[in-house]
Amino acid sequence: MGNMHSVARALEAAGARVDVTADSASIDGCDALCVPGQGIFGRCMANLSARRLDELIRKWVADRRPFLGICIGMQILFDASEESSSETGLGILRGRVERLPATVTVPHIGWNTLSSTEASPGWLNDEYFYFDHSYAVQPDDGSIVDAWFEHGGRWAAVVGAGSVTATLFHPEKSGAAGIHLLRGWLAGSLSGDHCVVAANGRDRES
Repeated sequence: MGNMHSVARALEAAGARVDVTADSASIDGCDALCVPGQGIFGRCMANLSARRLDELIRKWVADRRPFLGICIGMQILFDASEESSSETGLGILRGRVERLPATVTVPHIGWNTLSSTEASPGWLNDEYFYFDHSYAVQPDDGSIVDAWFEHGGRWAAVVGAGSVTATLFHPEKSGAAGIHLLRGWLAGSLSGDHCVVAANGRDRES
């Protein structure tokens, strides 16, 4: 998963104390966990499993501790992906990750606007965020979606369920809007200010 250090810098700009690590003991001692990056779904799941971070993430969420997934970190929360049909996701959220249709530019790289739902912060509506992906999420339960985006269809841009928040776009590349989103997540999620960004290898799809 790439972009770990840029995510760490963005979280620091939003007010967090941040460590980047794949050490489970270090992760367990923090206030919140962020899993970011770009990567091939199957390889990311294999990397997580090899470090037993898949088990850690499932327990983390079951214990209702604050979790933020970014791009591939959002995708792996779901059941499966067309990108890696032989690999299952974490299954924390129900739904599938599907390849963007051939009728639009793939990968989808650049700025796009969001359409917020009634339950989500109104400021998200029509705000621009930076995307870089070839696959997108269709949750089984539309009520977990806080914002949608359009690119060859209507896809989940932000989801929230329990202690889990996840974005398909990259807040760390989204300027002031991205920092604002991270600051809001930190303020609404943390009992402390110590956030760990999980390091999990480097791939380039998603």
